[in-house]
Amino acid sequence: MLTLHLTNGDAAAAMLARSGLPGDIVSWRDALHDGPVPPDDDAVAFHRERAAFLAARGWGDEPAIRDDFAQRDARLDDVQGGDEVVLWFEPDLYDQLQLIQILARFRRRDRAHCPRITIAPADCYLGPMLPEKFLPLYQARRTVQACDLDHGAAAWAAFTAETPDAVPAVMQALDRDVTARTYAADDAVRLPHLTAALRRQLEEYPDEDAGLSRSERQLCEALSPGPITLAKLFAAHQRTESWIWLGDASFAWYAERLSDCAHPIVVHTNGSRVIAPRRGADGRDFWERMVMLTPFGQDVVCARADAVQANGIDRWIGGTRCTTARHWRWDARVQRTVPRAYTG
Repeated sequence: MLTLHLTNGDAAAAMLARSGLPGDIVSWRDALHDGPVPPDDDAVAFHRERAAFLAARGWGDEPAIRDDFAQRDARLDDVQGGDEVVLWFEPDLYDQLQLIQILARFRRRDRAHCPRITIAPADCYLGPMLPEKFLPLYQARRTVQACDLDHGAAAWAAFTAETPDAVPAVMQALDRDVTARTYAADDAVRLPHLTAALRRQLEEYPDEDAGLSRSERQLCEALSPGPITLAKLFAAHQRTESWIWLGDASFAWYAERLSDCAHPIVVHTNGSRVIAPRRGADGRDFWERMVMLTPFGQDVVCARADAVQANGIDRWIGGTRCTTARHWRWDARVQRTVPRAYTG
């Protein structure tokens, strides 16, 4: 019998390796909240698109990323009936998107050849945990049921769809079937954090008031009192999240996106635009530099101007491409996405 542990990345995998738990460990390395995420029925095409995006961001070598995806998927395909897959994923958006991709993968498999799937009840971040803390979570792991695979597959299909329209229905089904919002609150629940993560994902669409995603708004509002370093700005941004999910490389790109545009919202205090450091570069200078809101940025934060109308948009959120001509806005007042289009 093979035991395969799946987790979110190298930090958690390193602690798992030191925990002494039996089995092999695979890191599910992909920041699915960034860039195009099409349906992955065609694994080769999916690997190609994701690897091209990540490499274009400077986050790795494209062939190496494709190989990593292929090896990761092969390990998943190798487990059979009689084996066990243990899922180790945190409550945040980054991890929950990885989790639903894995659940959808197993949902497509022949049940007769599906391994036992369990999930560690983690109401915490795994990377900072001491190795000895993994054993109690392993001993308390819960068996994933067919309904969990159904929820995961439905969430993945909605996330990778061409519009965000199906996501609210998935959230409603989870609200109906999942009786708790933490593992600690219910000894049987397996997907307590997924509803909140999907709502957080919807908040990444530009808002109705000023065309800012929640992440962009949090970044800008932290700058409203005055200039600070990018390192302090990143820390302030993290404090606004219930569960931190945006890594430093993604945050740096968000800052660049708000700066390197027709009407900059954020700039360095000398007026120059913010450009994220590329992979392999020494990023210390980047994080130590001061940034501030422009006058236009202040207008956007106060909803006197609209970032999308001024700068346009071309951004993928899962399988949905938001462009200036056709995109969706998040209306927090009614908790739903609203289609928008501009012709001028």
